[in-house]
Amino acid sequence: MHYNELCAYIYSLSKNKQLAEDIVQNVMLKIWKNREKLTINTSIKNYLYKSCYYELIDNFKKNKKELNYIEQIKNEVLEVFIDEDTDFVKNQIQKVKVEIDKLPPKCKEVFILNKMQGFKYKEVAEQLGVSIKTVEAQLSKAMSRIKEALDSN
Repeated sequence: MHYNELCAYIYSLSKNKQLAEDIVQNVMLKIWKNREKLTINTSIKNYLYKSCYYELIDNFKKNKKELNYIEQIKNEVLEVFIDEDTDFVKNQIQKVKVEIDKLPPKCKEVFILNKMQGFKYKEVAEQLGVSIKTVEAQLSKAMSRIKEALDSN
């Protein structure tokens, strides 16, 4: 008799239709299971509204604990991956530094000016007194060697 209005009431609080229906059904089921022990001192309607409200609150508390636990596990897992990723990234950076040091002098100079210091191809060409095509060729050579070194390990 009160099911639809209880669902509407819980929905107005939770904004979740499925949750509202589940809450009302749970309350009805609990009342039915405990019907012989129940002593209701107020109107049945008032009792149902309060029961549904408290069931919703309990549900939120339970979900909050679960979410906190899930969040905690997620953070622990992320820390493990971050530590592993950090080691991997440090290792890769070290490999790149070694490969940059191995580059031929002109190639290394072009790479550092463009990739590390942020100069444009034209600016690198002007600074070194070479053509833009030479800068492109030297950068291509440098990038290929670095990529090759990273891929081989």
